[in-house]
Amino acid sequence: MAKKKINWIGFHLLLLMLFTAGCEYWENLTNSGSGSSSSSSTNSSSPTPPPKTEPAHGPATVNILEKSPFIGQDLDPTFWSNLEAYCKAGPTQLIIADMDRIPSQMSRAGFGGRWTAQCYALGSTVAGMNWSPKPGDSGLDELSRARGQIDAWWSRYINAVVQVMQKAPQTTAIIIVNDSFDELGIRLGPATYRAMGSVQGRVQIGHMEPEPR
Repeated sequence: MAKKKINWIGFHLLLLMLFTAGCEYWENLTNSGSGSSSSSSTNSSSPTPPPKTEPAHGPATVNILEKSPFIGQDLDPTFWSNLEAYCKAGPTQLIIADMDRIPSQMSRAGFGGRWTAQCYALGSTVAGMNWSPKPGDSGLDELSRARGQIDAWWSRYINAVVQVMQKAPQTTAIIIVNDSFDELGIRLGPATYRAMGSVQGRVQIGHMEPEPR
C-alpha cells in the first residue's frame, strides 16, 4: 500500500514538472514571435531605396534596314523582340530609312524591279500619290500593281518602330539617311514622319535631296 502511494505521488510530480516546462516553452515562443513581429513591422515601415540600374550599353545607333527585320513581307517577331530589349537597355537611335538599303529589302519582300523604280514606288506610294508607270516600263508597272502590298509592308514596319519607341522612352530615331536625288527620300521622309504619331517628338526626318525635275 505504501509503495502504491509513493508511485502515485511520483506520477503527479512528473506531471507537474512536464506542465511547468510546457508553460515556460510557450512563454518563450510567444515572446520570440512578438519580438520578430515587432522587428518585421519596424523594417517594413523603413523606406527602401530603389535599386540602382545602369544601362547595359551607352549611346548606340541601330540601322534597322542593315539587318533582317522582315520575313518576306511580314515582320520577324524575333528581330523586333530583340530590338525592343536592346532599346530598353540603353539610349538608342534608330535609323529607319537608309535609302541605300531599301532596294535590297524590297527585293527580299518580293517587290522586284530596278532600284530606282523601287525607291520611286515606295516613296510615291507612302506619300499617297496617285502615280502611274511610264508606258513600256514593265518593272514599274509590276510595282504599280503591288502598291497596296507596298503600302501595307511599310506601314507594318513603321508601326513596329513606333511600338518599340513607346516601350523604350529613351529611344530616338532619324528617318532618312543616304538620300540621293533619284531615291525620293523627300517623298518618303515626311509621310513616314506623319505616321509616327505619339513618338514624333523624338524623331528627325533627316537630310533629303530636292525633288528631281
